[in-house]
Amino acid sequence: MSQLALIDAAPVTTGRVLPGIQPFSVLRTDLGPWRDRRRAWEDLGLHSRRGRDVTTFNTGGSFGRRLADVNGGLSTFDPVLAEASYTWYCPDGGQILDPFAGGSVRGLVAANGGFRYTGIDLSPVQIDANEEAAADWRTRDLLASEPRWIHGDALEELPELPTAHADYVFTCPPYHDLERYSDHPADLSAMRWSEFAEAYSAIIAETVRCLAPHRFATWVVGEVRNSGGIARGLVPLTIAAHEAAGARLYNDAILVNTLGTVPMRLGAQWRASRKMGRHHQYVLTFIKGDPRKATASLPTP
Repeated sequence: MSQLALIDAAPVTTGRVLPGIQPFSVLRTDLGPWRDRRRAWEDLGLHSRRGRDVTTFNTGGSFGRRLADVNGGLSTFDPVLAEASYTWYCPDGGQILDPFAGGSVRGLVAANGGFRYTGIDLSPVQIDANEEAAADWRTRDLLASEPRWIHGDALEELPELPTAHADYVFTCPPYHDLERYSDHPADLSAMRWSEFAEAYSAIIAETVRCLAPHRFATWVVGEVRNSGGIARGLVPLTIAAHEAAGARLYNDAILVNTLGTVPMRLGAQWRASRKMGRHHQYVLTFIKGDPRKATASLPTP
């Protein structure tokens, strides 16, 4: 099986610290080791944009982005962040739950490392694209396990999953209306903020129910603004919803992305509104139960 061991001799499931990538509270995606590893993943063939029909909104002039890279209005998830998070927080072969699956990256990286992955997504086109990508990886012997994608609304699908079955929750939710994915009434990106906050909190509560005791959950989130330019408070909402569901904030990290076009956009933005150029996200990791017991279930780095 051709894992990303193509980069180095060790498989991705050993729980080790990845070469040059340390579990610091500031994660530098713009530095050489991270960029080299991301390039190696991309060389295996990651096509996260397939199946995505999305309009990017710069809500309130925030000029934010969901994750590391925007190309043609579409953001994609960083495979190195997925790999590192699985390695740091999920037991070998553990069950990963992703309530906002989106593209194929998180599922393919998980399956390449032998983790059991279940993702939920509202778009049937996206699910088909993810399955197509998985089929391609399967024919090239790049999957150590089979990723599973469920088509549906997370609010409806999560209650159908068993209680305490997941070893790790890892996801990147919609940043409200920063990117509009569809006009489907269950699409969080199409909701008013009050509706979004209610549905979002309910989904978080369900993921905590699905999470086994003494296990971690990581949510990658960014802040968004309302039409008047005021921050909505997506980060504190995420923390409060987890705590209400019985999971406490354990680690918080800043994911520093490449600058991209931020410098070009900053001048007019700063002069007009004093809004900073945003090129980071928050990586929030929660614990359900005892962090010492959760750590004991993980391989020794």
